[in-house]
Amino acid sequence: MENACIPIVEEAYAAASGVPLVTAKIGESGTITRISGKTETRKFLCELGFIIGECISVVNETSGNLILDVKGSRIAMDRVLASKIFFAPE
Repeated sequence: MENACIPIVEEAYAAASGVPLVTAKIGESGTITRISGKTETRKFLCELGFIIGECISVVNETSGNLILDVKGSRIAMDRVLASKIFFAPE
């Protein structure tokens, strides 16, 4: 499971497409295509359920923070951390 968020081959991982999650509007959903950032950041997001290939949606935005739905759980996240998540909109 860890390899889904922390790929061994960085070059192949960096070539993955998608748009930053922070560009999504409320109610928009899609599939996670890439998680950027340091290894620790990617591991942290993976442990929260943000895994490549998983469906994600933006439930709400409050004071610049995003409320996200991933794997049936709602998670609040600031825009800086959310900018590390890339997704393919549906």
